[in-house]
Amino acid sequence: MIEPELGSKLRALRLKRGHSLADVAKATGLSSSFISLVENGKSDLTMGRLVRLLQFYGVWFEEVFEDRPQADPIVVRKDEQRHLYSRGEHLDVSLLSPQTSHTMLPLLAVHAPGNEWVESGLHGGEEWLYVVEGKLELELEGHEPIVLEAGDAAYYRGDRPRRSRNPGKKPTRVVACVSPPHW
Repeated sequence: MIEPELGSKLRALRLKRGHSLADVAKATGLSSSFISLVENGKSDLTMGRLVRLLQFYGVWFEEVFEDRPQADPIVVRKDEQRHLYSRGEHLDVSLLSPQTSHTMLPLLAVHAPGNEWVESGLHGGEEWLYVVEGKLELELEGHEPIVLEAGDAAYYRGDRPRRSRNPGKKPTRVVACVSPPHW
């Protein structure tokens, strides 16, 4: 489950911009009822859907995830990592920096063994990932699927449609850096 205040922040963005649920649904391809459930904290939200909403509102993560004060402004201890996203038991994403307003958004993604394909949200930034442990199958539009193993890295534009999955029998840990889009 993602941070509980996310739904209310998405609602505030929608209302601040004067959009109805129907407006947002039409622009993002998400249903009005689903958006309402997310805004009321009654449904989880995939990273791809979150990015579609952020793109529609013309904001990035710092608008919906508040920076939290930490003992050290440059170090994030294991117990201070912020859990941003979870897709059931298949994928967990945590923030590895104390703030979301930096040029890069460093993330730790843990893919469960044999998980289903996870589609990433499209954005105008760039993404870099490094497989720390396990295997990750990455499929980028216009490119043959790539199997990345521990020690392998990939770098690509965030506006390329892509999917990923763990084809192995053990968890896959991936460190990623995402740059914000240039809307």
